[in-house]
Amino acid sequence: MSKGAGLGPVNWSLLLVVSAAAYAAYCMRWAQAPVANTDTFIYLGVVQDFLAHGHFSQSHTRTPGLPLFLLLVGTGRAYFYATLLLHLVSVSALALLLSRFAVRIQLIWAFVLVALLPPYVQNAAYLATESITAALLAFGFVGLSLYILDRRWPYGLLASLCFVWAGITRPTNLVTPFLLAAILLALPKRRLARAAALLVCVPALLLGSYILYSATHFQSFDIASMSGYQLSNSTVQLYEYIDNPIAREELVRARSEMFAEKRPPNFAVWRAQPVLDQRLGLSDAELGRFLLHMNLRLIVHHPEIYMEQIARTSNVYWFPYETKMIVNSRVLKVAWYGLQILVLATFLLELTVLAGLFVGSHILNREFEFAGNRAVVYLLAIAIVFQTMIVSYAVIGDGNARYRSVTDLLIVFAVALIADWGWTMWHASRRVLVLASSQSTWATEE
Repeated sequence: MSKGAGLGPVNWSLLLVVSAAAYAAYCMRWAQAPVANTDTFIYLGVVQDFLAHGHFSQSHTRTPGLPLFLLLVGTGRAYFYATLLLHLVSVSALALLLSRFAVRIQLIWAFVLVALLPPYVQNAAYLATESITAALLAFGFVGLSLYILDRRWPYGLLASLCFVWAGITRPTNLVTPFLLAAILLALPKRRLARAAALLVCVPALLLGSYILYSATHFQSFDIASMSGYQLSNSTVQLYEYIDNPIAREELVRARSEMFAEKRPPNFAVWRAQPVLDQRLGLSDAELGRFLLHMNLRLIVHHPEIYMEQIARTSNVYWFPYETKMIVNSRVLKVAWYGLQILVLATFLLELTVLAGLFVGSHILNREFEFAGNRAVVYLLAIAIVFQTMIVSYAVIGDGNARYRSVTDLLIVFAVALIADWGWTMWHASRRVLVLASSQSTWATEE
């Protein structure tokens, strides 16, 4: 354990004070929150359906995670108070995990202060899925990490429930618990089968129940019909190859109109949606399923164009993320951009160095220094980050930094965790050099 590592009672008290001050400051500064997003009204429609019938009376193009949260807290200021609180608690939970790994106090406080700055809090101000998904992923990650450290099943149960809710809020994270379970089973000599079972069984039970509900009431076996619409973003260059003449005509026309208006063609499907509903005689949910099958056929028959479309937009994923909540000042905009670039560059640099050391140690048949529970937890964190990225590329087809923002807290966490390890290795190497120099001096004197 490093000297000055972990959070003691004084630092926990100070963290409580800092969190309370941040909460009050954001509540006063962002008086207009919560702010509507581009798809907020669709989620509100799902909420109205539930309120009117006491259940979901029809299949919707949006998953139920955010609507269920809105039913609990409402859509007014209480929503913002709740999402802001979730963010602050998730920051504290990740700080607790850093403390459990005896990370230096300087790095823990650096993590906390960065995570409480506007670029990492801005999602809480929006009536959007990102506002709760980021906290749910953080809670699930912390719960799973604490299970690895303490082997207490409630932590594993908490993790699986949080990952399920994150998945039914943003479908890009539906596969997260299953991926993490596979990683836990693949780790040698770790005996994490119980955690893997919890990660698989609880989501499978809950998701399976919802799928059965959809099949019984709506003759639909999917969680949402949104996948069809999202895939239409990534197949925008393939519209000429659509086999249905009506869909081909309307989507190509909508794409041309978007180009003429100098707007992203990825949103052509939303412009064409009302006309497609009418001409094909389908509801929004039925159209989503029609688009899903149509896009899968396009991808299978033209994979090279599909991959090219993804590659063209992939670099934007790692750009700084901004909303109107944080760009009211040019100076602050530059500061927030610089901060995010620094964090993301450090994260990718650390990952590259670690990967190089790992490969080099195996080639030279040497022991890899980065091991133990810390390495497992770091592996889980980057798995969530890159799984979110890959699914966003494959399904949405757009490298939007907004999609990455739900994992930004995990990215900052990973930076602090590896920075502490690197700091420790550097000090250890200096001690070895000093000791070797001293031994050489003694040998010369003798």
